[in-house]
Formats: sequence, structure tokens, C-alpha cells
Amino acid sequence: MDENSLHLLLENYTALLKRVDGHIQHIEKKYAAAIVCKKGCDTCCKFLTIFPVEAFAISAAFIKLPKKIQAKVIQRLKNQDDACPLLIDKACVLYSARPIICRTHGYPIYMERGKKPLIDFCPQNFKGMTSFPKDALISIDPLNTLLIAVNRHFLDSIEATPPFPERIPMSNALFILNEID
Repeated sequence: MDENSLHLLLENYTALLKRVDGHIQHIEKKYAAAIVCKKGCDTCCKFLTIFPVEAFAISAAFIKLPKKIQAKVIQRLKNQDDACPLLIDKACVLYSARPIICRTHGYPIYMERGKKPLIDFCPQNFKGMTSFPKDALISIDPLNTLLIAVNRHFLDSIEATPPFPERIPMSNALFILNEID
């Protein structure tokens, strides 16, 4: 798949990322003093699975990395620990291409469980805060609904036999473009 075709296929996903990033920037600006997540904070950087649309975006970014960095990531994969293989020297080597879960982790996530509102965030952030205005929350259920719709549209736009699984481990996502060419 050529780069231009992939770019067109990822347009909806890229637009969603811009919306998420815009909201997170608003939260960061408003609560800068209460957010301790910075480069080097890697507690939440665990091995995870992502949607196929995210896998293609990650793979496209991975193949653009210098070969030396790719080799470090591949070596981390061989170690098979539960840390994200993209975490090198306590920093994500694909930070700008990270999936939505990585973009939102640590920020105030609003969800409802059994019609009961729940707000969750990294315990290192927002110490002493007991409530948040609505504009400081990431409403995870609608966000996930949008991501699922974007992923479905993406999958409907490509032909794959066999079809892609619902979730792809990061270890496979990095190389997904190599598998379809």
C-alpha cells in the first residue's frame, strides 16, 4: 500500500486524533500545575492491543523511524516483558503516532457504569481534586464509539483476506504494513 493511499484511508482517524489532541491540550493548559505526566513518566506504558486503524497508523510511523531505533524496538519485543516495546529510555519513540488510549491515559476520564457516573485518572495527577468541570473530562464512551466507527469505516475501505481481528497486539501492529504489501 503506497503512502498516499494509506494517508487517504487514515483521514477519519487523523481527524479524530486532532479532536482528541485539541481537547487534551485544553485540559493541559487549564490544569498544567496538576499534571505530573511528563517525558520519563512511563508507569502506564504497558503492552496493549489496538484497533486495526491504529495499527496501520502505528506501522506507517514505525517504518519511517531510523533503522537503529527500529532495531531497539525489535529487541524490546524479544524481551517479552509487559512494557510497551515503543518505550526506549523512558520515552515513546512514536509519541506523535501513539494510539488514543495512550493519548488519554492519565487525564480525567468520565464513564458511566450501571448508570453511575465515574471519573478516573492517574493517581499521580490532579492530587487533591475532587471534582472537574465538564470541559475538563474525556467522555470515554462516546470517544470509544467514534473510534469504533472510524475503525469500521477503515476496515470497510480495505480488502483483507482473512479479515483483521478486532484488536491487534502492538507487536503485530508495528509490522502490519509489511504483511499486506
